[in-house]
Amino acid sequence: MRSSERTRTEPDNGDLPEALGKGFYDAFSISHWIYDRKLDRLYLPHERLVEIEVPREVLFTPKYMTPSLKGLHDWLVSCAPGDAATVHFTDARNPFSVRVYCAEQDEDRSSGFFQDLSDPVLRNSSDARFRMALEGAAHGVALVALDGSWLQVNAALSAMLGYEADELYEKTFQDITHPDDLEADLDLLHECVEGKRTTYQMEKRYFRKDGSLIWVHLAVAIIRSDDMTPLYFISQIQDVTGQKNAETQLIKARDTARWANKAKSDFLAAMSHEIRTPMTGVLGMLTLLEQNGVTDDQKAMIETAQHSAEMLLSIINDILDMAKLEAGKLEIDSIDFNADTVFRTVCDLMAGRAEEKGLTFNAVLPISARRWLKGDPNRISQILFNLLGNAVKFTEHGTVSLFAETRQGRDSLELVLRVIDTGSGIPADRQKTIFEEFEQLQQGRKRHDGTGLGLAITSRLVSLMHGSIELESEEGKGSEFRVVLPVKPGKPQEAEQPAEEVVSSPLAGRRVLVVEDNETNRKVVKGMLDVVGIESTFAFDGAEGLEKLKGAEFDAILMDVEMPVMDGLTATRRLRADGADLPVIGFTANASADDRAACLEAGMDDVVTKPVRPAELLLTISKHLSN
Repeated sequence: MRSSERTRTEPDNGDLPEALGKGFYDAFSISHWIYDRKLDRLYLPHERLVEIEVPREVLFTPKYMTPSLKGLHDWLVSCAPGDAATVHFTDARNPFSVRVYCAEQDEDRSSGFFQDLSDPVLRNSSDARFRMALEGAAHGVALVALDGSWLQVNAALSAMLGYEADELYEKTFQDITHPDDLEADLDLLHECVEGKRTTYQMEKRYFRKDGSLIWVHLAVAIIRSDDMTPLYFISQIQDVTGQKNAETQLIKARDTARWANKAKSDFLAAMSHEIRTPMTGVLGMLTLLEQNGVTDDQKAMIETAQHSAEMLLSIINDILDMAKLEAGKLEIDSIDFNADTVFRTVCDLMAGRAEEKGLTFNAVLPISARRWLKGDPNRISQILFNLLGNAVKFTEHGTVSLFAETRQGRDSLELVLRVIDTGSGIPADRQKTIFEEFEQLQQGRKRHDGTGLGLAITSRLVSLMHGSIELESEEGKGSEFRVVLPVKPGKPQEAEQPAEEVVSSPLAGRRVLVVEDNETNRKVVKGMLDVVGIESTFAFDGAEGLEKLKGAEFDAILMDVEMPVMDGLTATRRLRADGADLPVIGFTANASADDRAACLEAGMDDVVTKPVRPAELLLTISKHLSN
C-alpha cells in the first residue's frame, strides 16, 4: 500500500475529537465546537462554560447573549476555515480567555476547536496537572516541535516505541519513521504550517528501538500563538499493528480463496472439455445410427441413449453455469430476438416430456408476448427450461402450464412468466431455501434426476437480469413460480434458414478440411458431412492442416481448438497472416464466452460447440459458404 493511500483529509465534524479522546483534550485544554447556522445554536462541551452560566448547547437568544457571547457569536457568523480569534470571557465568575479556531464549514454548519489560554499547561509544560493528564492518556501522546523533534512524550508512547523518554528527546519523528511513509507525513505537516489545514490523520510505520516495525494511527493538530504563528504539534499515536496484521491475513485469505476459485474454474473448464469431447462421439454416433434405417425397438433404444446423454450434458452445463456465477464470469446478452420463437422451442420440448408422463401441458401465449424483444434469449430459455422441467419432474398427475405476457412496468417493459403445476408442492419450511445450491440433494429427493442446481441458477440469472422471482406453493396441491424480467422492445431481424432446408441447399460437392485429432469425432463429422454430399479431408493437427492447404483447394475449414503439435488458434493466426480468406469455423469443447471470443480474435469466422448437432453444424457451414 502506498503511503499516500493511508492519509486522510480533514475529518468530518466530530471525527478528530472521537479519534483523540476526552483525555487528550482535557490534557491540552482543547475543546471541539459545532455551530449550527440554521438554528443559530452553538455546542460547547467545556466545563469552564459553567462559569458563565450557559448550557452546553447555546441557543443565541437575548436570554444568553452576554457581552462575551456576543463577541463569540459575531465571530462564528463570519468565520471561515483557518480563521482564529481570541475571546475574553470577562463576565465570568473567574474571567478567562479562549483561542477559537475554525476548521471546517459548509452551508449548514461550521466546526473547530477552542483552547483555554488561562490553563497553566500553556505557560509551563512541566506543570503537575499537565504531566498527570499526559501520563494518564491511554495511547501515546506527544508535543512535537516544528522541526520534528520530540518536546514531550508520555509513558505510553515510550513503551510503544521501546525508547526511554530522554532517548526520544534526542531524536526527531523523522528518524524513526519508515522512509516509505515519511514524505506523506511531512507533506501534511507542511500544509498545517502553511494554514491549509489544522489537523490530519494517517496510518504510518515507526521503527522501534529493537528495529521492529509497528503500524500506528496518527492524529495531529497544530497549535498557534495569538498572532497565528505556528508553535508546535500535538500528536496522539495509537498502535494498530494487530489490526494491520489481521488485515494482512484477511488479504492473504482472500487471495487464497481467489486462487482456489480460479483453480476450481480451470478444473471445471478442463472437465467440460474432457467430457464434451467424448459426448460428441456418443450423440453424433447415435444420430448417425438413427439415420441408417433401424427397427422400432432399435429406435426406442437409441432415443433412450440420446435422452441419457442429453441429461448428462445438462448436468455438466448446470455445474459450469454455477461455477461461472460464483466467479462472476457469466454475462447477460442484450440482443434482438423473437419471443415467439423462444416460447415455441421451449414448449415443443416440454410438451413432449409432459406427454411421456401422461400430463397435460398448457401454454397461454397472448399476442403481447409473441413479439420481438431485446434481452438475452438463451438465458430466458434456460429459465423456462429449468422451471418447466422442475414442474414436469415433480408432477405425477394433472397439468403443467406456462403463462407469458409483456406489460409496461414503472421504469421499463417487463416480460412476465408464470409456471404453474399440480404437483407435489413445496413444504413451507423449504420454500425459503428452495433457491439454494443442491437443495434437491440435501432434501433427499434422489428419485428425481438432476443436480439440484436448476433453481439456484434460475434465481441468480433472474438477479443478473435485474428481475424478480417469487414462489407460491402448498404441499400436495402444486406450485406457482412468477418471474418478472425487464426487457426492451426489439427490432425484427431477418429469419435464418430453417434447419430442415439445409439438406436441400447447394452443399453437395463442396470441399471442407476438417482439422481434428480425435478419431471418434472425425468419424462423426464425416458422417454428418456425407449426408449432404460435402467432401471432407482430415488433418490430425494444425501443422498438418496448414500443409494440406498448400496442396489442395478447400471451400471451408472446420478447425478443432485444442490439438497436439499446433493448436487451432495458432494455425488460424498463421493462416490469416498468409492472407488466406476462406471461412474457418472453430470446433471446440470449451463453451465459455471467453473461449468463443478467443477463437474470433484469432481469425475464425464462427464457432460451434461440442457436442455439435448435425443441423447446427450444417447451418453454420451453409451460412459461411453462401456468404
